[in-house]
Amino acid sequence: MELSCIGIGAGPSNLSLACQIHEQVGHGALFLDRQVDFRWHPGSAFESSELQVSHFKDLVTLVDPRSAYTFINFLHENGRLYHFLNAQFDSVFRAEFGQYLNWAFRRNPLVRGGETVHEIRYDGEFRVRTDDAVLSARDLVVGIGKQARIPPQFQGWIGRNLFHSSDMLHIHPEVRQKHICVVGGGQSGAEVLLHLVGGARERRPASITWVSQRENYLPLDNSPFTNELFMPCFSDRFAAMSQTQRKLFLRRFVLASDGISDRTLRAVYQALYRHEFLEPAPCDIALRPGCNVSRCINDGAGHNLTLQRGLGDVEEVTADIVILATGYENAVPSFLEPMADRLQQTDNELVINEDFSVCWDGPRDRRIFVQNANPGQRGLADPNLSLLAWRARRILDSLLQRAPCAKPEHPGFISRTSVESWPDPVAEEMGRGI
Repeated sequence: MELSCIGIGAGPSNLSLACQIHEQVGHGALFLDRQVDFRWHPGSAFESSELQVSHFKDLVTLVDPRSAYTFINFLHENGRLYHFLNAQFDSVFRAEFGQYLNWAFRRNPLVRGGETVHEIRYDGEFRVRTDDAVLSARDLVVGIGKQARIPPQFQGWIGRNLFHSSDMLHIHPEVRQKHICVVGGGQSGAEVLLHLVGGARERRPASITWVSQRENYLPLDNSPFTNELFMPCFSDRFAAMSQTQRKLFLRRFVLASDGISDRTLRAVYQALYRHEFLEPAPCDIALRPGCNVSRCINDGAGHNLTLQRGLGDVEEVTADIVILATGYENAVPSFLEPMADRLQQTDNELVINEDFSVCWDGPRDRRIFVQNANPGQRGLADPNLSLLAWRARRILDSLLQRAPCAKPEHPGFISRTSVESWPDPVAEEMGRGI
């Protein structure tokens, strides 16, 4: 089968593009996903988890609010729009947003589930080999997301008693009366802690130690001016900075994307209060901010962890179960290995052009686009839902070889930041110790 475009993965990024292609073009593209039904982070989809962004930052609303694929239309089609309004939620539950994404996944004829891509080669056209066929396309769009980040001190011990938080609900560890260590002080770590202490009293752990490298459990910076970093105009400004300036900017504004939501922080504090003062047989919860796990050694059924604060303050923790809420990282997908030496890379990212196409040594009219894989080149918003629809629209404009057709936005209220005007050596010096 020959197609204009094949998308590998139909997660939120490629699903947004699939919806826009379906409504604007209607044919010529196919998006393949190994899941039969869409499941959004199923291994960490805790009941209480909420979006950290507005529900307007869905698949299409910010580029086409009249689309049939909006979150609002999902509520309308399922007879719950008035109920949603009456509920007056401060945030949308991730479970409901997951339902919305599955709804779009299933109704879009350009999306095919249950198809695993094994290999892609190039011989004048891209040849995409799946379980059942070899498909040909002029252009590719890779949107498979990131892989769990396992820090080096934990590698080699992964299993049922030490695992990444993204596998929590796949493994369903037996935590009753166990000693648990949660490593990572961001939103995922907080949600894991709440999940552990929120179960039936007789099934709770004996103790939980929550470790974070940060000096405190810090809130997400969701203020209006910080949110200008999540506008299309700033994505282009960020791309125009030098590499040194971009690295400094990411360090300085890390809490704009990696902090803990206020509601989650309050829920954690209230859980601590209940367990300290109200529970007859509380779970022992110990907070260890400002600590690094310098060593992890397997000890039979559990693990011994060395926590280090500063240069000399060391604490030994023994845990039956270790849960790593340590985030995600990029990796060149294995199906691109036949072409890997043709793709330009920098700092564990594929180098991209303005239209999110990869710089490679092939013909300029044969392109590989990547989504959700370039925060170092496109800023904090790249893995976030905020620019999902806009990025897909820019890729669609490039696929159709047309000028950008999204309605232009006001450029934002904040002018150039000081970081943008610093020469590289000064920026590098200012960035030390942040």
